[in-house]
Amino acid sequence: MTIDADAHDPLHLAQVWSREGRAVALATVIETWGSAPRPIGSHLVIDADGNFDGSVSGGCVEGAVVAEAVDIIASGAARVLSFGVADETAWQVGLSCGGQIRVLVQKLDAGLDLSSLSRLHDLRSARQAAASSTELATGRATVFGEGESGPEDVRAAFASGFPKLSADGLAFINIYRPPPRLVIIGAVHIAQALVPMAEIAGFSTLVIDPRTAFATPERFAGVDLAADWPEDVLPERPLDAYTALVAVTHDPKLDDTALKAAIEAGCFYVGALGSRKTHGRRVERLQALGLAPEAIARISAPIGLSIGAATPAEIAVSILADVIQSLRARPASDSALLAPERAGTVEA
Repeated sequence: MTIDADAHDPLHLAQVWSREGRAVALATVIETWGSAPRPIGSHLVIDADGNFDGSVSGGCVEGAVVAEAVDIIASGAARVLSFGVADETAWQVGLSCGGQIRVLVQKLDAGLDLSSLSRLHDLRSARQAAASSTELATGRATVFGEGESGPEDVRAAFASGFPKLSADGLAFINIYRPPPRLVIIGAVHIAQALVPMAEIAGFSTLVIDPRTAFATPERFAGVDLAADWPEDVLPERPLDAYTALVAVTHDPKLDDTALKAAIEAGCFYVGALGSRKTHGRRVERLQALGLAPEAIARISAPIGLSIGAATPAEIAVSILADVIQSLRARPASDSALLAPERAGTVEA
């Protein structure tokens, strides 16, 4: 199963719709209070006919935002919309979970020009972090790549990894990090269960295994599958800080090379299947390959969260939960390997 990450990406759709000749507006959550249903930075794309995709409130106020966006497309003037409601009246008024949100709506080409949107798309496609700084009064947006010179507010947002209003409250800075990937070493039963779960959770996946009896289209229909050795695949499909790697083959010839590459690439999560005794031998081999003990200690092994997993599918659940926990709990400003320095609990 391969999911098209662009199919419902509002930023990508804004480009596509604009190139089709449609007038387009982009709505962005810029501030929330209480139990707002969508995080800051969430997008909704709308055209002049009221067609839309994405979400700024999980369905609570989309209708009102779309109606306002159609007017904004006609006028060209950016506008900040505010929605708020107490919990006890939430269902009647709009925000079914209570809370408050502010939403910036801007017309494409009236401040947010297509070239800026294209650059943002190019940076994201190259798996580089990017930021957009948008003036609330005009909707004018400037795009920055990570590491480029820019205002202090933009540098601070890159460092934290979180979208935010500028210090003077006159601009909104959104941060776009590459979508997470999951690389699985070993086309085994656990991988068969893990791939669809991970893709549903928003990860793109790659399975690597040179053993042609395992890495077959019949066993992994529609999956990005590389029937080759990790050391031959990974240079062409490089790992990065937005990638998790799990090694589940039980074969040192496959696992060790991949684990070393993941540590050196700064993958946010590195996990390996096996008992503590098995991992002890693995540690010795990785040290012989030149890895420092503190780097090896970042491997989650035995892999997965402690949920009493027994079957391949249950182990896959525990692995994915471990990966997601590492993704969400890591310090956002770090670019090196950031998986928690702890052992997992699934032994196999």
